[in-house]
Amino acid sequence: MNLDLLFAAADPYTTPIAVVDETLLRANISAMQARAESVGAALRPHAKTHKSARVGRLQLQAGARGLTVATLREAEYFAQHGVENLLLVHPPIGAPKLTRLAALAERVPHLTVAVDSLEAARGLPQSVGLLWEVDTGHHRLGTQPGRPTVEAVKQAVELVGIERFLGLLTFPGHVYQARDIEACKAIAAQEVALLQETASLLQTEQIAVREFSVGSTPTSAFEQAMEQTTEIRAGTYVYGDANQVTLGSQAIDTCALGVVATVVSTPAQDRAVIDAGTKALPVDAPVAGLKGFGIVLGAPHLTLERMSEEHGVLTAEKETRLHIGDRVVIIPVHCCTMVNLHDHLLMVAADGTAIWDEVGARGWQ
Repeated sequence: MNLDLLFAAADPYTTPIAVVDETLLRANISAMQARAESVGAALRPHAKTHKSARVGRLQLQAGARGLTVATLREAEYFAQHGVENLLLVHPPIGAPKLTRLAALAERVPHLTVAVDSLEAARGLPQSVGLLWEVDTGHHRLGTQPGRPTVEAVKQAVELVGIERFLGLLTFPGHVYQARDIEACKAIAAQEVALLQETASLLQTEQIAVREFSVGSTPTSAFEQAMEQTTEIRAGTYVYGDANQVTLGSQAIDTCALGVVATVVSTPAQDRAVIDAGTKALPVDAPVAGLKGFGIVLGAPHLTLERMSEEHGVLTAEKETRLHIGDRVVIIPVHCCTMVNLHDHLLMVAADGTAIWDEVGARGWQ
């Protein structure tokens, strides 16, 4: 990130301020699109990362197939802004959600929902496609790969019709527990291999698997594994964060999002307090190897050790070398949850011009 540029753009405003280096943002979008195309896969970025019509538009203009969303609020927001191809990856359970989903299906020409139960499949509108989620190791949503998924899909196909079954989906979220790049690579290979194994069994049952939807930002870095997929759903790459840097899936000089904060107290030589706490920066668990809750750009001797609501405590082994009134930029531990804390991000172009980009898909209703 260009610190001088960001500090100058943020100068008139009260901190903490969420800022985006637009040059890096655009470069990240282009790089992931090229990576997907190099293995013959479509890119469907997870828009929960940015929740922004502007950023989603940039991804689609770069060649993305459509967008992935986690909530009906996100789906409705992007539909309102003209996105015609959406994948909802959270099971819509309950009458209020199904009512909203039915209305959404009338507005979105290509709407797909990922499910892992007959209960969820049963409520889907007739025009909605279905992807079945497989648990390839994250142990959150999904049926077990192999025969358990085959039996579940057979019942779902009988329920909704074979033409609406598009294929299999998985999310390798356990990659965030990996301790090195080789472990990330193994998880990437495993997620694809287990889907392929399950698809082969489905094909013996005369059930075609047209889509293999996979991905996270860390696993999508391994192009050889991704060659067997049809769709990659990486999301975090668009901004990057401290977890990605620590995992090795992004370099720190590709991180496009941070929080500008002001030093408000220096109560000890080895401790300084900033005005950004948990209302501006997330407290997601850091991955193995990351010390603290983010990275202080340009100051590797500093650690964001702890936070309360309006305070962040920076520590150093000897001296922080900070003074009251200094400004710093923190790369968050997790960019997706950080974005959700802010109504707007200050997006700064290469020439120093800045706009406030609305985080329009926040919330539930």
